[in-house]
Amino acid sequence: MAEAKQVKFVLRLPSGLHKKIKRRARANNTSMNKEITNILNDSFNSTSTDKKITDLISRLEKKRVI
Repeated sequence: MAEAKQVKFVLRLPSGLHKKIKRRARANNTSMNKEITNILNDSFNSTSTDKKITDLISRLEKKRVI
């Protein structure tokens, strides 16, 4: 399978957002670049959002919050 072409892109972030991404990347044992790519891919994937909502509802139902 051919590898997708990659493009270098410079991005300025507020320091608070940078810290959040850095912590999240560390927690997921990945690079900041990969973490940002994953976040962006998820934001375009409605299935991911639907799954998160379904999981949240399920957790709330188990705790009898809803």
